[in-house]
Amino acid sequence: MPINTDYSEISDVLILIQKAQDAEKEQREQAREAKRFLTQRDGQWDEYATNKMNNRFRGTFDMCTPIVDGIAGEMEQSDFTLRVSPSGGEASKETAKTLDGIIRNIRNISNAEDVFNNAGRSNVIAGFDAWEVVQEWIDSDTFDQDLFIRRVPNAVDSVWFDLSSVLQDRSDANWGVKLASLPVDEYNSRWPDGSGMSVGDDSDTRKGTRDEVSSKETVTVGKLYYRKPRKIKLVRMTDGSVYEDNEDFKTIQDEMEQQGIVIETDGDGNEKRRTRDSWRVYSRMLDGSMWLAEEEETVFDFVPLIPIYGNFDIVDDQCVYFGKLENLYDSQRIVNYGLSRDIEDGALSPSPTIWMTDKQAEGNDYSQMNTDRAPIRIYNADPEAPPVNGQSFTGGPQPSAGLQTTIQNAMQMLTTSSNTYQSQQGNANAQQSGIAGLQQIEQGNVGNIKWFKDLEVAICHTGKILINAIPRVYDATRQVRVLGEDGSSEIVVLNQPYLDQQTGQNITLNDLSIGEYDVVCDVGPAFNSAQKESARSFEVMASINPEFAQSGMDIWLKNKKEPGMDLMAERFREQLFNAGMIPESQWSEEETQKVQQQQQAAQQQPPQPDPMTLAAEAEMQKAQADMAGVQQKAQQSQQDTQVKMAGVQVDQERVALEREKLQLDAQKFIKGQDDKFNVAAATIDQNQQKIDLQATKQMQEMALKLTELEQQMGQQLNGEVQSNMLTFNPATGDFE
Repeated sequence: MPINTDYSEISDVLILIQKAQDAEKEQREQAREAKRFLTQRDGQWDEYATNKMNNRFRGTFDMCTPIVDGIAGEMEQSDFTLRVSPSGGEASKETAKTLDGIIRNIRNISNAEDVFNNAGRSNVIAGFDAWEVVQEWIDSDTFDQDLFIRRVPNAVDSVWFDLSSVLQDRSDANWGVKLASLPVDEYNSRWPDGSGMSVGDDSDTRKGTRDEVSSKETVTVGKLYYRKPRKIKLVRMTDGSVYEDNEDFKTIQDEMEQQGIVIETDGDGNEKRRTRDSWRVYSRMLDGSMWLAEEEETVFDFVPLIPIYGNFDIVDDQCVYFGKLENLYDSQRIVNYGLSRDIEDGALSPSPTIWMTDKQAEGNDYSQMNTDRAPIRIYNADPEAPPVNGQSFTGGPQPSAGLQTTIQNAMQMLTTSSNTYQSQQGNANAQQSGIAGLQQIEQGNVGNIKWFKDLEVAICHTGKILINAIPRVYDATRQVRVLGEDGSSEIVVLNQPYLDQQTGQNITLNDLSIGEYDVVCDVGPAFNSAQKESARSFEVMASINPEFAQSGMDIWLKNKKEPGMDLMAERFREQLFNAGMIPESQWSEEETQKVQQQQQAAQQQPPQPDPMTLAAEAEMQKAQADMAGVQQKAQQSQQDTQVKMAGVQVDQERVALEREKLQLDAQKFIKGQDDKFNVAAATIDQNQQKIDLQATKQMQEMALKLTELEQQMGQQLNGEVQSNMLTFNPATGDFE
């Protein structure tokens, strides 16, 4: 049916399902046979051999289950990691990291690892299995929905796809259906007006009345997923963002115009719009005759049924797939036949028997001959006895050399066909070298890679379905848990409105609908195995470079499972974070928030000068302090000079008084005009001249000392000022 079909006619849909079942009827029967071969009692015995060995010993010596367990066990010990990366639009690494964490959380709440492991094991056995991505309420008391990964029980009989799809993951399927057999009572309670017909019933059954149908124990119903095409109108805004032109866009268009963000135009003034082809998956319930409900639009763009195929191929326009056991049937059955016959010939055969006549046994006790181990036996001669030493030996094990060869050849064929060696099972030949054992293990692993690839393809398609549906499920402001690769978890708020203070624009944080993302699947060792390997590798590197241990101590402790190591890991990480040794790309959400809070607090405080400015200010303050000290010394020197000048002035006044006194005495002598006093007057006059000369000399000396003192003080002050002056050196960026 082409993709533009509306799937409204139930008869057309039932024909599509029937054609898909008919086309893969043989393939599905082979898958059922493989499961019966491994799980049912006597499943490894074919009907012909069972009839031939009726009432005889038939043992099952299962050598296939260990082969399947080995491959499935390796897959269980591997980690199929989905990694999201930006691919276009406004995609970002931060959002890709959030999507990674959401997908891990979906896998965690869905117990998806068990789903994948069971499907992988079933694929190894039968070559087919499937699971489903569904949208359900998180719990009964919430309005939030989540995505879950659910295994489809009995997928061999339940899951069918569009015959026109040719890809291994069925990502190109236009429709898919999941069938389920319900008890009649449950069916009647859910759909009391239903026809009671089962999907897949033949036409004669469909003609029966409801009472006739109700006599059955179960009714098979189906959930049909089908894609309907639609056109998506896109607009490009002046800020580079691209929106779908729908009702949601119209509700925010006015607010965007207020911020100056409008639809971008080309040189001719035409708005940049375009339309692209897309589709959306719808679902609808049906039985074998009618629709049981109206169609419902889902959040998926792909049919959310994910198959896993083994040895997938398209041959003669037919889908071909099969499991590991397909080539082991004959070898395993030969081993069962041969060992059963060998045991019958040996352990179940009659014990050795000695035949003798009554005459030969007369007088002798042979009742303990099987236990007394006597080397000599006495018997009576009897000429009528058989001529074999007088006695006849019959019975006892008669091993067949040909049968032993057949058994060994069958076991060798099992080893070769399964590409499994004893070394892989930890049972290497003692005479075999270690290198040869490793080569056998490697050769066996290479042969098993394809089973890992099958699971990888299916899981990768699951990731694409999740990436496509997550933005529609998580479309409101809500808190979700995201998980890291190491199992750590944190709560993230999605679609949170935020006003950018710098631009004044409303921004939505963690908007998963913006941008385009790709998803790939990486296969590696399971986390527990990776933890041990990481711890060992860390210890080796730490022994080579001690700095390696100091900078990664939190990682090493986190990979140790001893009690208390997780607490020590937190302490060391706190120290490394505070020391700035953890790069921003490795910060956790809490650490990022802590840095943001510190930055916001710093913005509210006055800006702190840089260290160069602080050093310059300190030097200026020191220079000012030194200048103040110089000024204080100058003031003290000036005060001392003033004191000395006052002393000189006092001496001058004293000299002047003495001069006046001498002049008065001279006048007295002159008035007496006594000759004897003339000599004294002359002497007094000479003394007066000496005093005047001494005073003048003293004044000159004091003036000279004062001048020298002032010069010394000026030079000292100028020198100290010059020594404390700072100059800026552009070459070094420092004050000198």
